[in-house]
Amino acid sequence: MQHKISRFFAFSLNLAMAALGAVMFFFLLREGYYLGHLFFQPETEHNFSLIAEATIAFFLYFEFIALVKAYFEENAHISLNRFIYIGITALLRAVIVQHDDALHTLLLALAILTLVGALQLIPQASDIK
Repeated sequence: MQHKISRFFAFSLNLAMAALGAVMFFFLLREGYYLGHLFFQPETEHNFSLIAEATIAFFLYFEFIALVKAYFEENAHISLNRFIYIGITALLRAVIVQHDDALHTLLLALAILTLVGALQLIPQASDIK
C-alpha cells in the first residue's frame, strides 16, 4: 500500500513539474515575442529600460525551465546550489536594471555576498556528516 501511495505522489509531482515547465515555456515564448516587438519600436529612453527588463524576465524564465529540466535529468532531485545560483543571477540582474538608488544597490550586493558565502559553506556542511 505504501508503495502505491509513494508512486502516486511521485507521479503527481512529476506531472506538476511538467505542467510548470510547459507554463514557463509559454511565458518564455511570450516574453521573447514582446522583446522582439520592443526591438522594432522607435528608440526612446523609456524603450531601453523596457528592453532591459524584458531581457531579464526572458532569462529568468529560461533559468526556471533549465531547473525543471534538471529536475527530470537528476531523478527528481535538485541541488541547493542550483537554487542559490538562480538567486545570485536574479539579484545581479536586479542590480543591472535598478541601480539608481545607492542603498538599494548596496543591499542587493550584500544579499549576493550572503548567497556566495552560503555556496562556500555548503560543501563544508556536507563534509561534517
